[in-house]
Amino acid sequence: MPLSSTIHLHPPTSPSSKPPSVTYLIYHITGNPGLIEYYRTFLTHLYGSLSKHAYSPPPTSPPSIEFQVFGRSLSGFEVDGSPNLRDVHGSPPYGLEEQIAESERCLTQLVESARNGGSEDVRVVLMGHSVGSYILLELIRRVRERGDDVRIVGGVCLFPTVTHIAESNSGKKASPILALPSSAYLISLLAKALSLLLPVPALSSLIKTFMRFPSDAAHVTASFVKSRHGVHQALHMAHDEMQTITADRWDDEIWGAVTPSPHSHRRPVLRFLFADEDHWVANETRDDLMRVRSSMGTDDEPWKPKMEIDETHGWPHGFCIKHSVPVAERVCGYVEDIVQRDLEGPYNFH
Repeated sequence: MPLSSTIHLHPPTSPSSKPPSVTYLIYHITGNPGLIEYYRTFLTHLYGSLSKHAYSPPPTSPPSIEFQVFGRSLSGFEVDGSPNLRDVHGSPPYGLEEQIAESERCLTQLVESARNGGSEDVRVVLMGHSVGSYILLELIRRVRERGDDVRIVGGVCLFPTVTHIAESNSGKKASPILALPSSAYLISLLAKALSLLLPVPALSSLIKTFMRFPSDAAHVTASFVKSRHGVHQALHMAHDEMQTITADRWDDEIWGAVTPSPHSHRRPVLRFLFADEDHWVANETRDDLMRVRSSMGTDDEPWKPKMEIDETHGWPHGFCIKHSVPVAERVCGYVEDIVQRDLEGPYNFH
């Protein structure tokens, strides 16, 4: 089964179809490894849930709403062609800054494409997993600082690594190894050597057996290991994450404030979902962020993000392997809440 580097789910179009009054573009940013195919079940179920759920907007809201769900592999993780950053930044591997810049460029192009297709009012809900949540917050900051007309109305951060990733259990183990000179390159060579004689189907079967992955996730993982740049890209980017994702770097323009925003668009509504135990997010790091930035489930500071910990289901950091459907259903509720608040118009905070 061939793998794609992009997933774009949207209603069928025809020349006679009337364009929607508002298009909500759900733009997903992957974690690391950044293969979008890991998220196909998650994104498909989310799109189906958003499309079929009965939704009753306020009487003053636009009469027709369309949802589109889009995601792309991070640059350097492509398995269906050459990396799309080669002309700008040279050959892989690419660092975190280059991933952010390319994600911003793709977002702008996607919004322009939707507008050219007849959707005059395009609003974006960003969605990020793991390091994708860090990229998400940076995209919001940069788009708003630039005064861009890309309208980001919300963000959903899933199992987010947005501060002090090196202090997590996995971060403490990975940091010393990744800090060694040429370690990412040498480990990637070892992975190539070990898998050299194994075709993708055979490697996929081994991964399915020994790692207990579902067939689709095992196939994606095997394709990742066998890809030209994938392992090197993942390790290079992980080292960059350890160096870059440290202290909270965002201000009230991202986190919210009682004072109005100087931007023409209201501050995005943010939702965070943490695991109860996450090997890439230290409990202390998570709790500190929630204490300072979260509304803590009260209505006293409604401009702050809502952050919650999954204490019931035991969803892991890598939810997209075996828990795509229940997490998609939770995220559907987040997105519907963001849309509801957006359509209700200006409220008494910004």
